[in-house]
Amino acid sequence: MGSIQKKSEGVGIQASAMMSACFLSGAMLSISFITVPVLYNTTDAPSQLLKQWSRLYWYGHIYMPAMSVAVTGLFFYIAAQKRASKKDIWSRYAMAGAATITMVPYTLIVMAPTNNSLFALSDEALVGPSSVSLKEVQEIIFGWAWLHVARCVFPFVGSMIGLMSFMQESMGH
Repeated sequence: MGSIQKKSEGVGIQASAMMSACFLSGAMLSISFITVPVLYNTTDAPSQLLKQWSRLYWYGHIYMPAMSVAVTGLFFYIAAQKRASKKDIWSRYAMAGAATITMVPYTLIVMAPTNNSLFALSDEALVGPSSVSLKEVQEIIFGWAWLHVARCVFPFVGSMIGLMSFMQESMGH
């Protein structure tokens, strides 16, 4: 009975890691596919659009990287368990964790210039009337939204690597 309970606990952690990575990816995608279009359709003022984007970014940067770190921790925990039990599959769970956390350096390296442009425009708009047009702000946010879609791929890939590893392990390969 003890080995069945121990195995089901391991499956629970694996399921939590895979489902959390999928949830993270989906939550992030909703920002680009639902929230950004809503922002576009609810204001004609560039300063208001910049303020809305800044708040969106603020909340996203609090929750999404933290969730990525937590999911990565689950995948690395699974990898450590598998490695300790001499199972070769451990490296795939480590890859799932690495794929998931890659969204953080992607943000810092690839998205930072766009983020910084939007922050600068937002700061400028707080001081007074901005010379930037609504169309210019929308174009920058549109570019950001597509960079964000690319960022969503990392936790999704992590979940798929985790799922394939789990399936392979379950089939005894």
